[in-house]
Amino acid sequence: MGKWDYIKQYQEAGAYVFMALPNQKHNAVDGGFHNSFNSGDELEGWLTQHPEYQDGNLGIDLSKSNLAVIDIDKHKHNGMKSISAWFKAHDISPETIQDTYVERTATGGLHGFYLIPTGREKPKHVINVIDGVDVLTNTAVTVAPSVIDNNNYRAITPFETIQEAPEWVYQLANYHSSTNTPHTKQTSRYNNIDRWLMVKNGFESGQRNDQAMSLAGYLFALDVEPQSIYDILQITNERSNEPLPHDELGKVYMSARKREERKRTRLNSYGRD
Repeated sequence: MGKWDYIKQYQEAGAYVFMALPNQKHNAVDGGFHNSFNSGDELEGWLTQHPEYQDGNLGIDLSKSNLAVIDIDKHKHNGMKSISAWFKAHDISPETIQDTYVERTATGGLHGFYLIPTGREKPKHVINVIDGVDVLTNTAVTVAPSVIDNNNYRAITPFETIQEAPEWVYQLANYHSSTNTPHTKQTSRYNNIDRWLMVKNGFESGQRNDQAMSLAGYLFALDVEPQSIYDILQITNERSNEPLPHDELGKVYMSARKREERKRTRLNSYGRD
């Protein structure tokens, strides 16, 4: 495939492509990687004005594109080891990373590309969410067939295999702030206004489980009748852009209910001392 074949496939998938200087990752024109285009004609027009980029590398401006990239470093860190352990801890098959379009980078790392459907929020942009792994949604990423120091970016799965971002991509993006970094506020902590806004607007993609658990716990603490709590969760879930599966919502409800029952048992036991 030639360079323009790559450009066409990226742009047809919704990507905004920019040109980098030869053997570089950056665009040195004012605006940098935001000199990006979803149209081949517009990109060609830009190249006419900046001929020094004609033989340059390709990049994608993720801030404009409906794409997210999981960046697994194998140069400075063993990102593959980190993400394999994360997959195992979350009962996800490690092979899942191969179920989408994947490129090998010039330094031997991996870029897994995921489509974000129209209307769905992107995952958070998080650097080093786990050791050697980034979730990229708001920056530039160099792509095939770029070359850095005689090392190629190259596709290792067919572009046609690119898939919509599965739920684990959102879980991974949220992992940094909720579980992996004790010094930051946990994403599962919401105030009362946040909770009632959930009821009004539905749960947010990528935070559905956390928000459902928070809302359920809050309602149990208010001593709302259990069936009413489940009804409220169902109504909130139905208002979500991407509702949780019915059985998943049931698991969240039961988990919150059992947690509240344990809490009350402990309080009652203290009261008898």
